[in-house]
Amino acid sequence: MAVLGTTAPALGGAPVDGVYTSAAGDLLEGRFSEAWVGGGQGQIGNTVYAWSWDEVTPATQWELLCPALATPPDLIEDTVDEYGNGHRVYRTEYTGGMFMLEGSGPWGGGDAWYFGDLYYYVHTTTMQFQDWELIGYTTNAQLSGYFSGYEKCMQLTIANAASQGIGGIPPADYPELRTQEGGCVPVPPGVIGEWGTVWSLTMVISNCSTAAEGMSWTAVKSLYR
Repeated sequence: MAVLGTTAPALGGAPVDGVYTSAAGDLLEGRFSEAWVGGGQGQIGNTVYAWSWDEVTPATQWELLCPALATPPDLIEDTVDEYGNGHRVYRTEYTGGMFMLEGSGPWGGGDAWYFGDLYYYVHTTTMQFQDWELIGYTTNAQLSGYFSGYEKCMQLTIANAASQGIGGIPPADYPELRTQEGGCVPVPPGVIGEWGTVWSLTMVISNCSTAAEGMSWTAVKSLYR
């Protein structure tokens, strides 16, 4: 697993612009956890930690480190009826965090690892209810960040996630619960959370090979319609 250091490595070359997907075999799918630092699901301060999973070793290809929930989730759709059956869709914004991307993939341009800070991270989560009980959820995650050391070099990733457990401690082969407080470290004893799988990834890397301005959201979306 990649470990954050205090000294940035020497730069060998910017990542290669392109669109990379798990469907094409470019990206590994993965697993996530979300620590309920705020005391429960959907609370301010809750922190996400995710990594790639090759069925043996975690974080061999990518890591997402500690974006934290910034504001209460917005309920944007609610079909739950009087019997407690239906779904609710929430939009949740996070702040902070960073990412790391191993450099030997098809985007590799010379660095052993690429890393950077997140500036945008949003979940759109659909929760399914039956008899007023939450029976599961799926999440669409969108994130953007700049690669450190390469001016205007951006990545945008869109991924889907599904819950595998809620209200406890993740199994050993899932990311541990971490908190943004103190620099993305394990949570104090007693903090619980949720965990699940990450699938159907699309990563766009732009402005690393050229000096052009960043892609617009319209341009990015057109790449994977």
